Formats: sequence, structure tokens, C-alpha cells
Amino acid sequence: FRSTLTLIICLFMLFYFFSIFLPAKIIDAIPHEAKLISRGLDFGYTNDPSAVVDIYRYNGGYIFDELLYQKGLSNKQIADILKEFPPVLIKADSAEPKSIDELKLYGISVIGAAKGQGSVNQGIQNIQDKRISVTKHSVNIIKEYRNYLWKTDREGKKLNEPMGIWDHCMDAIRYGMPVVFFMTDEKRQELEFERVMREKRLRSKQKSGIMNMA
Repeated sequence: FRSTLTLIICLFMLFYFFSIFLPAKIIDAIPHEAKLISRGLDFGYTNDPSAVVDIYRYNGGYIFDELLYQKGLSNKQIADILKEFPPVLIKADSAEPKSIDELKLYGISVIGAAKGQGSVNQGIQNIQDKRISVTKHSVNIIKEYRNYLWKTDREGKKLNEPMGIWDHCMDAIRYGMPVVFFMTDEKRQELEFERVMREKRLRSKQKSGIMNMA
């Protein structure tokens, strides 16, 4: 019994050592007070699924909610699915500019996420620093979150680079998470989207007021 317990403890410590994230809190549903701030999109097709994750700000932390995790979807099918959800700026993999432009043609508000040297680790650190919750129906986020590990070298030493598996939702989350160190093109487009949405809401309220007066 002791040897079995020791093995379990060792395996747990080993997994904990190579895990990138601490366990997230699992919640039943999105609280009413939570604010939807962005939506992350990781493109896939034949071998990899397309993943879409909503990101909410709530009580000093963030909530991740899985909207899509499916293989074999065309950009038109992805656009049709996205239109079923409340509008919010989508940040997608900037390595897929053709797919991003096609989604825009279908009426989707989407931009390429800022990427470059060190952006993966920066995005990981940005999540590590936050209090994270995940909705219980987001089974693929939960699975990837728990299995997102650091690479190791031949001697078993941990490298400062994530393994290239269990990362579709995680990539979508990295793209969608707000990171503002300076005024990037991504941030300018995000602010412009928010301005346009505010103007639309204002016009809608004004129109509603005029109709009520009539």
C-alpha cells in the first residue's frame, strides 16, 4: 500500500511540476454580472479542430466558455456558427490572414491576434497571473487546461516551451485574452470595435425613444 501511495504522490508531483497552469475553478454557468470582453478563435480543419472560446471578466478574474470545438468546418460554416452568438470582437490566429479576410466578408468582426517572438510565453504568463474559472460544459477546455504541459529535453529537464498538443482551446484563449503593454494595431482595432458598438447601442436607444414619443 505504501509503495502504491508513494508512486501516486510521485506521479502527482511530476505532473504538477510540468503543468503550465494551476487548476481552474469549474462553475455551473456564467454569472449575470460577468462581462463578455472578447472571443478567441483557433483555426483547424482536417487534423485539428477549430476552437472558439468566449472570455468574460468577472470579479477580478476571467471565465472561459467553450463555444466550438469541431473538425472539418469551412470558414463559411464557422461564420454561420459565430453569428448565433452575441457580437463581440474576435481575435484569431494571425497566421491565417486569408481565413480572417474571408470571415470579414461574411460579416464577422475579427482581427488577427498580435504574435511575434515570445508571444506564446507572454500569453501563457498572462493567463498564469489571473484567477481563472471554466464553465462545466466546456469539456475540451478543461481537458486541455489540465494536459497543457511544458516540453522536456532528452534528460527530462523542463523547457520554457509548451508541448504542441492539447492546445487548440488554449491557443484560442491566448489569442482572446487582453494584453495591453502599448498601443498595438490589435488594440486600436479593439477600441474602434467598442466605439462602433457603443454608437449602435446609442442609436438604438434614440430610435426607441422617438418611437415611444410617437
